[in-house]
Amino acid sequence: MSDEAYVPFAGLRRNARALTVGGLLLLGLWLLPDLTPSPTGRLNLELAHGEILAILADAGEGQPNVRVRIVEGPRFGSELDGHLEGPSGMADLPAYAQGDDVVVSISPGDPVPLVAISDRWRAPALGAILGLFAAAVTLVGGWRGVRSLIALALTLGVIVRVVVPLILAGWSPVLVAVAAGSTVTLATILLTEGLRATSFAAVAGTFAALVLTAGLAVAGNSLMAFTALQGQEVVGFLSSVGRGDLDVGGLLLAAVIFGALGVLDDVTVTQAATVGELAAADPTASPRRLFGRGMNVGRSHIAATVNTLVLAYVGASLPLLVLFAAGRQEPLLIASGETVAVEVLRALVGSIGIVAAVPFTTAIAALVAARPGPGRTI
Repeated sequence: MSDEAYVPFAGLRRNARALTVGGLLLLGLWLLPDLTPSPTGRLNLELAHGEILAILADAGEGQPNVRVRIVEGPRFGSELDGHLEGPSGMADLPAYAQGDDVVVSISPGDPVPLVAISDRWRAPALGAILGLFAAAVTLVGGWRGVRSLIALALTLGVIVRVVVPLILAGWSPVLVAVAAGSTVTLATILLTEGLRATSFAAVAGTFAALVLTAGLAVAGNSLMAFTALQGQEVVGFLSSVGRGDLDVGGLLLAAVIFGALGVLDDVTVTQAATVGELAAADPTASPRRLFGRGMNVGRSHIAATVNTLVLAYVGASLPLLVLFAAGRQEPLLIASGETVAVEVLRALVGSIGIVAAVPFTTAIAALVAARPGPGRTI
């Protein structure tokens, strides 16, 4: 360990190569042709960014009660009359006002399309929060923080520009998730950690755990005998936009893989770095000794990260759990329901992958970090 004081933005020249490579990868993704296939049928739902021109307070029952102008997209400049709704339809109707930016849903109708205000336009607020996040990461993390932001942009770019289009084109969601996850892991770890032996150990450990997670997800899905719907409303939405032929079961398995991948990166990088530091502190330590010491740290890491992943799934499903509990049903009956069982499977499979990542990565890192020599201890 170095005793030098930490300076966030020292070493511009040292980071220039990683920043350049990351920028070129992002540029390549941006220049990549659109891989998204055309819808197989007629689009039954179109969303557009609009602005409320007027609230038609004197409209009769069932008549359009709002006038909007489309401000982006192919319908730019069009003025349409529609109905005020919200994310939950007419339930809990938001307090819209003239001049509000909104999301407009347009469905085919005869003789005119059916238009409704489905939600507020929140892109500016989301952009402000995103800017605050980027500023915090950069301020605290320095150049490594900048590199992590580039890695994050690369991950999102691969998902949006490659993963989603390939799944829409009919590729196996599980295979796409494993391949894309492995590629993204390789790129992001090398960008954030640099070209080190421990970086490659982290990548190898992540890949091994990722393959295990995918296998368990497929096996668990078969064992549970879920239907094609798997308790998800996404099927109805995909049908509404002409994509009802997708492998929804595989899509949810891919979600399990990507959900675990975010925590896997943290586990594998930390374990590989820990073993690297142990090897530097004791150059005579054998792979066996490094593995044992690394696992002592890894066991503590397992408890925290597994809890993090399970809590993430519980947090996402908490309203649903409260809803079921309000009906005063038996817990096992609730857990056996497809909607809850899918989430339980996702949480447990992801957690098993994280647990397995610790010994996988520790063993690989111990092998690459141990220094051969006659004085090495067992």
